[in-house]
Amino acid sequence: MDIKILLVDDEPVNLELLEAVLGPAGYSLIKAVNGEEALKYLEKDEPDLILLDVVMPGLSGYSVLEKIRKNKKTEVIPVILITALTGREEKIRGIDAGADDFISKPFDKAELISTVKTQVKLSVLRRQIIEKQKLAGVMDMMIEGIVVTDERFGILQMNPGASKIFDLKELPGRLDAMLLEKYRHVLDADRKKGNFIIKIPASTSCSQKIIAAEYYRPEPRENSDDTGFIVFVFKDVTEEYSEKEMKWNFVSMISKKLLTPLTVISGFAKILGYFAPDEKLQSSVKGIMRSSEIMEKLINRISYFVEIENGTAVSRPEMLDIKPLVEKLSSNYQRAFELITKNEPVLAQYWQKIAVEELLDNAFKFSNQKKLVLQISINAEGLSVEDNGPGIPEQEREKVFEMFFQICRDLTGNIAGAGVGLSIVKAFSESAGLFVELGESQLGGLKVLISRKKSPGSANSD
Repeated sequence: MDIKILLVDDEPVNLELLEAVLGPAGYSLIKAVNGEEALKYLEKDEPDLILLDVVMPGLSGYSVLEKIRKNKKTEVIPVILITALTGREEKIRGIDAGADDFISKPFDKAELISTVKTQVKLSVLRRQIIEKQKLAGVMDMMIEGIVVTDERFGILQMNPGASKIFDLKELPGRLDAMLLEKYRHVLDADRKKGNFIIKIPASTSCSQKIIAAEYYRPEPRENSDDTGFIVFVFKDVTEEYSEKEMKWNFVSMISKKLLTPLTVISGFAKILGYFAPDEKLQSSVKGIMRSSEIMEKLINRISYFVEIENGTAVSRPEMLDIKPLVEKLSSNYQRAFELITKNEPVLAQYWQKIAVEELLDNAFKFSNQKKLVLQISINAEGLSVEDNGPGIPEQEREKVFEMFFQICRDLTGNIAGAGVGLSIVKAFSESAGLFVELGESQLGGLKVLISRKKSPGSANSD
């Protein structure tokens, strides 16, 4: 912690002596040659301690001290008076003016250092108390529930908002014990920050509540005796959660209803294909079948997306064979390709299969090359898909994982799409506890990485 001390003396020799003694101790020293200069400095900054000479031309030390104590901004700054006056009346006058301590001239080096250390500690402690009082005042006014605990979740402070959210009549001793006993939630003692959701069951006095919680552990300040602590912020999100749940339930219902007419369209298209009299009509039927297949796949993925949002998604391992998938897309888009991969058919997680399919479909859809080059790697920890296409402009990278977002059509050849591909990739990957990020492609196009940890210096991560 940078401790600032203001030295006020009209004698340059005294200032140099004070600087010679206190400088090696690591303090930041500010010098003023008279009372007016000292007060001018105090208008713009607040030191941790003031060493103030009593006998000075113009404003005396007593007058400067009285002004310091009358100013709300500076009234708590400790002041040590330096004086050659040793009479009892002078000391009483200094105490009445608000002095915290005295040092007599000529001063003893050891006495000076000891007195300064004592007052600096008291100054830091006083500031901490004031900060805590201000924090307590702010906490009391906040609607959100604020709980401050020690490293072992022992509650140090709790504002009225938290007491109201959890309907507490008295302050519990430990936050982790309360959450475990009442809501079956276990706090992770090792994580530095995080968030979680608590569902408070309905009771005779109130309906069910959904509480969103965030917490973090501030880094301890340098040269401070503060022990570690954790700050928890609880917010009642029942209304928002209900609206979100209603929205996703509606999307789920619509998705399922769309499958029925789609199945009919697909069935009639197959029948029509059997009896198509010419090649042109057969080509049209194939187009209908292909579009139906894409629509069905999209509806199923949106349905699974809803399951993830509602927390009901389950693992669905499926076989993934990359080469036939690429060949089919090449046929659909009528585009040549070169595939670079070491992967044989593997039993992949559902999120991996969907991610690969979506990323490959995007690569073919938006390719601006005569031959699309793809490099794919997949393992239990994640996957990467890289191509030689147009990539994504820097200004669009922050938004590409948003639902229904499409990059500028001028850059994609005016190709239609729903804008859900990368958002589904992100949602599915995060459901498995993985990160999705955009990397720099060695092939000149786009590289999407999905892994347990974010890559250092990645172009995009969330």
